Amino acid sequence: MQNFKKVLDQIERNKSIKESGGITSILPPFPRLAEKYGGFTKGSITAITAGSGVGKTKFVKYFTIMNIFKRTVNSNIKPKVFYFALEESETDFWLSFIAMYLYEKYKITISVSQLKSIGNYTVNQELLEKVKGAERFIQQLQNNVEVVDHIRNPTGIKKYVKAFFDNPEIGEYEYKEYDGKQVTVGYRYKSDDTWVFFILDHISLLSNEMMAETRSRLTTYQTLDYMVKDITLELFSKKFKMANIIVHQQTPSSEKAQYTNRGALIEEMLEPSLEELHLNKGVQQDYEIVLGLFNPSRHNIPVHSGYDVSLLGQKYRSLIFLKDRHFGLENSAVGLYFNGANGEFQELPRAEEMSNPTKNYYEHFIKL
Repeated sequence: MQNFKKVLDQIERNKSIKESGGITSILPPFPRLAEKYGGFTKGSITAITAGSGVGKTKFVKYFTIMNIFKRTVNSNIKPKVFYFALEESETDFWLSFIAMYLYEKYKITISVSQLKSIGNYTVNQELLEKVKGAERFIQQLQNNVEVVDHIRNPTGIKKYVKAFFDNPEIGEYEYKEYDGKQVTVGYRYKSDDTWVFFILDHISLLSNEMMAETRSRLTTYQTLDYMVKDITLELFSKKFKMANIIVHQQTPSSEKAQYTNRGALIEEMLEPSLEELHLNKGVQQDYEIVLGLFNPSRHNIPVHSGYDVSLLGQKYRSLIFLKDRHFGLENSAVGLYFNGANGEFQELPRAEEMSNPTKNYYEHFIKL
């Protein structure tokens, strides 16, 4: 009954961790959602999907990097985040967190382009002094977050991440003997407080893989399959127990308005879906959680999930659970406020509360 003992050990270990005030998952940054959704766990695979230009990269940074930092900064957890940035430079990545810092500390809304004094905007001396004050915050993030913007193929990503685990100060490989050969079956961390995250933004931008054995190049479909099934699932999730977050764009066709024969807009056809995962929808079988981010104002939808989008406009986003193996949230949605300039997200009050005339919620969020 060795397998039962292993499962029981996990239950008892997590129970002990929680009772001592520890962390067994990284909860989401939205309070009501956190009551139902356990967030990122070791070995999990989460996909975040949206159409082009909806703000998925900004959402991922807020939902993962910023949230991981806030959840662990005063805890025993030692996070290590590998962020593979396939559509932006490392410099722009850190500039985006300076923009978040300026908003959180001073309520200054400023974009990455403005921080670089592009166009008609120029950073003045007063703002520059505030930017300099972000140094400690950025250094704290950089102690835990490694941004990689120069590797684009799955094998290169695998080698880069694996080098971290080859360090005996992090842990050691577990082996079993099969047919007279030692086979790697797992990895034992030196400390249970070490949490390692893999974030890929985004998978559709991977370079097609060249297979060393055959010297042939995989198709895009095969490359995504190799990245998710062979590397993320088998190595990062099962062996290294990393928390994995993959950004997966929706196909361009899903962004086009579709109509019934009466001309009425079919909202569901415009929202993100598992069927519209770009280039290879089959990999969704290995995703445990799939979150879709939707911007109804792009399609002139006046009301969405009870929220008055005609008032909130581009400041409204809907976070939709497209797939959920663990928490029973599939097909549910959360209304979010979005500041497109600096990437700030907030959970909106429930739709029925937003409409309460004594609360002035719409006026509050419109003015933010």
